[in-house]
Amino acid sequence: MNLLGKLFNRKKKLVNSSELKVLIIDESTTDLWTTFGITEERRDELVLMCRKAFELHSNKANCYVYIVDNCKHVNEVVTTTIVFERMCEVANENPFAGLMKLFQS
Repeated sequence: MNLLGKLFNRKKKLVNSSELKVLIIDESTTDLWTTFGITEERRDELVLMCRKAFELHSNKANCYVYIVDNCKHVNEVVTTTIVFERMCEVANENPFAGLMKLFQS
């Protein structure tokens, strides 16, 4: 019985993967979006997607699943992660952020 418990209660582990490669498009700029080749239009879509994830899900893990599922390249994952974390910081600094969500609905 103990053996079955070990088989079914295994924790997931991260495995190294060579599939995730950041692609530098333009090294001549300090703007991360441009460096990663993300257009202004796509940038705006990604920011809106982060906001939607924040509104749809009550925990970060589910937000990140939603975000990564909607990204087309690892460059987008990197930038949206930064944007999403900043959104979380702002929400944590503002005690009325939760109330504002209620009034916006």
